[in-house]
Amino acid sequence: MDQNTENKNTQTPSVQPGRDTAGPAKAGNGKSGGYRIIAILLTLFLFFGAVGTGLYYLNSKGYVDIPFLTTATRAKKYYKNNDSNANTKNLFSGARDVDAAEGKTEPSGTTQPDYGEIVDIDPDKNDPDSYVPDDFDPDDYDPDYDSDYDPEDVYPDNTTKHQTANINCDLSGKIIILDAGHGGRDTGCQFPFNNPQFWECNFTLHIAEVLKAKLEASGAKVYMTRSDDSWVSLYNRLAQTHLICMDIAEQQGKLPFSSEHAAELRQMLQNSIDINEDSVASGGMGLMVGSGAGPELQELMEMEKTLDNVLFLSVHLNSSESRTLHGTQIYYVTDESIIESENRQMRTNDEFKRSDFPKRDAYYGRKNENNSLLAECLYDNIVGDIPQFETNAHATIADNYAVLREHGLTCALIETAFLSDDDDRRMLQDENVIDQIAVSICNGVETYFAYAGN
Repeated sequence: MDQNTENKNTQTPSVQPGRDTAGPAKAGNGKSGGYRIIAILLTLFLFFGAVGTGLYYLNSKGYVDIPFLTTATRAKKYYKNNDSNANTKNLFSGARDVDAAEGKTEPSGTTQPDYGEIVDIDPDKNDPDSYVPDDFDPDDYDPDYDSDYDPEDVYPDNTTKHQTANINCDLSGKIIILDAGHGGRDTGCQFPFNNPQFWECNFTLHIAEVLKAKLEASGAKVYMTRSDDSWVSLYNRLAQTHLICMDIAEQQGKLPFSSEHAAELRQMLQNSIDINEDSVASGGMGLMVGSGAGPELQELMEMEKTLDNVLFLSVHLNSSESRTLHGTQIYYVTDESIIESENRQMRTNDEFKRSDFPKRDAYYGRKNENNSLLAECLYDNIVGDIPQFETNAHATIADNYAVLREHGLTCALIETAFLSDDDDRRMLQDENVIDQIAVSICNGVETYFAYAGN
């Protein structure tokens, strides 16, 4: 409003009568009248140009919703090339009734997850800005993301390398621990930034549920760390993972602990589940607290490395404050990526300076090559099936995520798409796309096992 007022005041002198104020324009003053018209038109042009520029900027930042500025080039291309286009059903097309207890429903009455109202806002593709990953909090011991890499660097080779064309993949005998990111009081990333109507936690749970069904239909056994919209701390999820692995190892005759020691470990892990908090002070980290790996954690990780038929997958959505990034990214961990991060946090993170935070030697022994291979297989299959999800940033990234760091399984974190990108967000609201994502992840898992020889 202030900008508009200023522009209106600016135009006032230019629309005043000409220098001839004695009455009607006299013969010979037509030239002066023409100047006045040109001045008026120029002022109007500048005024509306300034207003338009301001609206476009606010729209690009997600502060206002202006549908006519919205584009959907990649999403439109997907639907155009999708053979099932005629049957494509948008979760939010048409009028619908809202039931707080059951979520939002389509006119047909089919209950669908409540992702919020569709908001189409065109990103400013020319607005360079630093990457602000979801969940980053420099004050936390375990930010869900901790990296120095520059996402604006274009990944040099996003070509498909590890992809299977199998529609019905066979995962008989495989076990997948599936982690739907965030939930409850932790919504994950949100959009629009200043007035959220979309929450990552809703999408991740729905994707994980569809993925679980696909994996089970392919013969896999699936465990989920979160099955509803409730708060589950990172170390609760990790404790669940360790307990599941102890059960699997016992079934496979690989449990290396005495019954007494196994009972002690189970109780320690159950304590982390019961506390359900991530801070050092809460005690929720349990045997996973501190840098490196304590003796109990090392025992569990060494056991888990023998479980070649078990994978850990964490499902997330991404976000970019600049709104210039889009597509799928897959994160994994290596010994080096974690050690570099922990060394840096030793200097910068106050949690690492607490007296009750153990400082240990670096731990070496993770499945570095397997983790990298899994990340590539997942990315190649997702992007091979959905080309619109090819990212304009790094495709696979070695980093330091707590849910990947604190166990010994081959693992990956799937940033399915950018909630902050209009085209990605629009596609995530289509059940056909969600179904394809799940199929592609299944194929990626099968491809991994084929390459790994398991």
